[in-house]
Amino acid sequence: MEQAKEALSDREHEVATAYVDGQNYKEIARTLGIAPSTVRTHLRTVYRKLGVTSRTELTQTLDAQTGATSPTQRNDADLIAELSLELDEAVRRERILARVLRIISQQGHSLDAVIGAVLDHALEICEAEFGILFEYHGDLRFRAKQSRNITPIFGGWLEEQGIFAADPETGLGRVATRLTTVNITDVRGENIYQEGAPLRIATADLGQARSFVAIPIMWGDKLLGAFTVYRTRLHPFDDRTLELAQLFADQAAIAIENARSQPGGKLHIENSDIPSASDSISELPLLAILPFRAIDEDDATAPAIGRRLASSISMELASSPLFRIIDPASSFSSKVAHMTPMQTAELLGARLIVSGSIRGLPDGGYRIAPTLHEAGRPAPIWNELFTSPDSNTNALFESLLTRLCAAIGTGVERQLLDAAKARRSKSQSAMDHFLEGLELHHLHGSGGFLMARQHFETALDLDTDFARARAALAITFVREWFWNSDRLDLLDIAEKHARTAVVLAPQDPWSQTVWGVVALYNRQHDIAAASFDRAMEAAPYDSYVVSRAALGKFYSGDFEAAIELFQRAIKLDPLHADRQRGMLGHAYFHTGQHDLAIANLKVIEKPLAWELVWLACCQAIIGDAEHYTTVERYRASVQISSVRYEARARPFKDDADMRKLEAAMQNAGII
Repeated sequence: MEQAKEALSDREHEVATAYVDGQNYKEIARTLGIAPSTVRTHLRTVYRKLGVTSRTELTQTLDAQTGATSPTQRNDADLIAELSLELDEAVRRERILARVLRIISQQGHSLDAVIGAVLDHALEICEAEFGILFEYHGDLRFRAKQSRNITPIFGGWLEEQGIFAADPETGLGRVATRLTTVNITDVRGENIYQEGAPLRIATADLGQARSFVAIPIMWGDKLLGAFTVYRTRLHPFDDRTLELAQLFADQAAIAIENARSQPGGKLHIENSDIPSASDSISELPLLAILPFRAIDEDDATAPAIGRRLASSISMELASSPLFRIIDPASSFSSKVAHMTPMQTAELLGARLIVSGSIRGLPDGGYRIAPTLHEAGRPAPIWNELFTSPDSNTNALFESLLTRLCAAIGTGVERQLLDAAKARRSKSQSAMDHFLEGLELHHLHGSGGFLMARQHFETALDLDTDFARARAALAITFVREWFWNSDRLDLLDIAEKHARTAVVLAPQDPWSQTVWGVVALYNRQHDIAAASFDRAMEAAPYDSYVVSRAALGKFYSGDFEAAIELFQRAIKLDPLHADRQRGMLGHAYFHTGQHDLAIANLKVIEKPLAWELVWLACCQAIIGDAEHYTTVERYRASVQISSVRYEARARPFKDDADMRKLEAAMQNAGII
């Protein structure tokens, strides 16, 4: 027999009706003039009385007849109601967090929009009336940078203060000194209010706050700011709410740090409730893929397989506009070989680190244990085990790529995998030679590209339609021509291979990039620009694509755009940035920013001849006598390498840019 249901009170019926109509706790509370926690209590009673376990069932049974229940049944019903409501709340929290993450991924270019979304949803999920994001300026100094629902008089007071010093005993002061969450039950009940501390008085009297929580926004061990939410009634925040608020503070930290990682490194959040549509673009979080390390030191095969898998994943993710990948020249560097993921993240400036181990199995297969770490969080945020029955790692690569993308939360695993399959050779041996060639090419040594060429040629012998190997082969001839510019046949060979790569894979960013490079050095600037644009649209965070597109902008005379792209390339390959830093200095020379040019050129560990030329030119222009020493260093390098720098040999589109450089070389005494 169906259990009779208890009758609802008028208030319970009001709450239940509003809830099934789609209103959240905060909206119901505002409509009925009660606290959100009271709404929850009423709903728990409604669930128990009606014997429902979901919002759907509640909708269907609101008009049920009343009836009596036994004490035991009532206790069971209470438990079911509580668990059901907990489930509803958990689903609601997940949806809210998903919305915030979606906003971050879709509107990451607008820091205001992201912070605004974080504040809006945090107020809802924490059942708070208003909130503020404070930026930290050191020495207990804060500034209110964005707010939601604060009173006009409190907002005016905060704007007047600008950057202000917080008393150590205020909530913000305790956040700055303790770097922990501060939960204040009654802002008027603490001595600091009685003593008349300005911030506390303004919070309580102007803002009408009674209970509030201040949560530090941390990036590693660095305090970026504080995220605060307030209730206008005396109702402390419970532990569950504090955990949720911390999640939102973490999202704010990601958004702020991404904005600060932009060229120029300035944080900009409007002091307004209305998100700005004119924010500069902030980039995606940096991701580094480290080689999978062999557990058995005596296994000679496992390290190579682990490196090839990591290289494959890095290459494929770099070919997508959804990822910003550290180039393997840096992530595979010996400088990070013995570091922990956290140490590597700090050195490379990465937020996400993929690392792990590989072990050979007795049956000839291999087991990979990848992990995904986030900077500042020692525990991995994802780990999994993958097994391959043999050394053919194609299936293993596909599983790894798919699961990693899912762990990061892109939602485009299938598209990435389809694109990767189209780019990869069906021959495992061809892939192995190609990836080994890439590692040699990444060495950037004088003979590295020649050794890499042999592997690319072998890969093409095994698979003549392997477009990526064809593009990589073309790059080796471009590099050889760069060192032997009098051998025009090298550029012709590069053009032949580049043309074939474009025919085989016209959408592949590597094919388009190398075609653009060949066109650039043939002084076909319009063709080069079109190719670089196509490559950048497909892979805006592939270090090779970005650095070559920067060259295109530079020699076309768009030095400001070149500066932005060279800066991006440096971030994508931070441990092997000397050549990009040299070109960045050269671009600063052409924009008249000689101090910045010198700063970049002087930190190059082993400058090439032309980098010494650019440095000497800038030093001479500002009257730095050190330019004489730099000129001597250049002449000494010419004697060793027989490579003399000639401005006229470079593919400047505008002769005026070339003449400007020649005039500077004359001024420095180089020519």
